[in-house]
Amino acid sequence: MNVKRSLYKRMLKMKLMPPKVVTLMDGGICSQMHQFLLGQLFEERGFRVSYDLSFYEEWGSDLNDAFVRNFDLLKAFPYLRMNVASKMVIDVYEHRYYYKGNNTGVREEDFSFLNLTPPVYLGGYYHLPPELWLKTFNRLFRLTSNVLDETNETLRNEIQQTPHTIAVHVRRGDLKEEVFAYGKPATLTYFQKAVQLFMEKYAVPFFYFFSDEPGWVAQELIPSLPLVQNYKVIDRNGSDKGYMDLFLIASCRHQITSKGTLGKYGALLMDNPDKQVLFCNDPTEYPWKELVYNPVFI
Repeated sequence: MNVKRSLYKRMLKMKLMPPKVVTLMDGGICSQMHQFLLGQLFEERGFRVSYDLSFYEEWGSDLNDAFVRNFDLLKAFPYLRMNVASKMVIDVYEHRYYYKGNNTGVREEDFSFLNLTPPVYLGGYYHLPPELWLKTFNRLFRLTSNVLDETNETLRNEIQQTPHTIAVHVRRGDLKEEVFAYGKPATLTYFQKAVQLFMEKYAVPFFYFFSDEPGWVAQELIPSLPLVQNYKVIDRNGSDKGYMDLFLIASCRHQITSKGTLGKYGALLMDNPDKQVLFCNDPTEYPWKELVYNPVFI
């Protein structure tokens, strides 16, 4: 392996091997969507792009090692095409061509990394210009048929036939405590205000709750809300089927989001001028106002 690696490095240095942009993929379905989008921006410039999927073999879990993270991008969006980086390419690029810019997910206005040329390894969560990100997101990602299993397809049909549906994303897991890039978790008061807003807006709203901890939602959150029979806690999809929850969230007419991106990406997949998307009134959430039609911060 060392001989092959040395030969590969030499051929790359002598430009006998076409250089690439290698992009790391990790995390859940929304992280995968963001990282694929990043790679596509380089591919549109005419560069060869490969994706490092080693995270799903070596770790495949959230920050607390509590919930599984699978590579689900091509399950959710089977029409996408991508090249997977080999172990040798990953080894060479990660150690020799790792871009050491800001990859923490902190939003900043320096987008100079978009002008990089291969060979380069991009590992992390790079903030992108909002207009460019949204334009590319809308071009790349769409809901397609034959993705949901039978039980989830039945539920989506129910959602689509029910008026005034609101998806409530309750992110718990590794974000139930304050995390620098995401801020403090959504509070019970936030969800109470958000639900009340739609209760006042519609005579009979129906709420679908999605969470990585549906038991907590049923035992702690629901009793604090003014709901009777106009809700369901969706517990059929674990963290290993987050992409199915994403499609169900997108199928609702409105979304109440929390920290993390599942609720927000669901809102964007079927965004339209008639929907409202609710966010925590937190500076970490404010950049989303540039991406959705009717953001409400409470």
